[in-house]
Amino acid sequence: TVEIVDNGKAFNDVPPTSWAAEAVTFACARELFSGTGEATFSPDETMSRGMLATVLYNLEGCPEQEATGGFGDVSSDDWYADSIAWAVENGIADGYGDGQFGPNDNITREQLAVILWKYAGSPKASGQDLAFTDADQASGYAQEALCWAVEKGILNGYNGQLSPKETATRAQAAQMLKSFMENA
Repeated sequence: TVEIVDNGKAFNDVPPTSWAAEAVTFACARELFSGTGEATFSPDETMSRGMLATVLYNLEGCPEQEATGGFGDVSSDDWYADSIAWAVENGIADGYGDGQFGPNDNITREQLAVILWKYAGSPKASGQDLAFTDADQASGYAQEALCWAVEKGILNGYNGQLSPKETATRAQAAQMLKSFMENA
């Protein structure tokens, strides 16, 4: 027996005409994201490192994970503790090297690309050029991941710019996740 369940949600702040509507519906219907309220998604709110770890943990099916308490800023009873422990244990995300993870820090577009790239197994991009006017602003550690993400259609620029250091919004993260799941 196959049961088809529609987990789609409607959000007052993501109208059907929004560029992000399809991606938000995609992510929420798969229970990877949830809204910030009963009828709000907050598409323009920035995505945090803890939120992204949780989204990927949800994508993985929330495997049994014990929060290890390896970061001074992540308590074992925090809502993102298991997600972060899982992401670090699987080499998908790292802390800052000073005993901190920064779960509430805003994630940049290049950091988001790097984490998705690591989640995909760090595949080699076929090209190493980023044809954006601000490509020189990309961090060295993110170069391969950005090339891969652009090549796969996971990350797109706008107005000729990649904006690697800009923070990623929840709507952008939903779109990147949708593109990742469809193209990677």
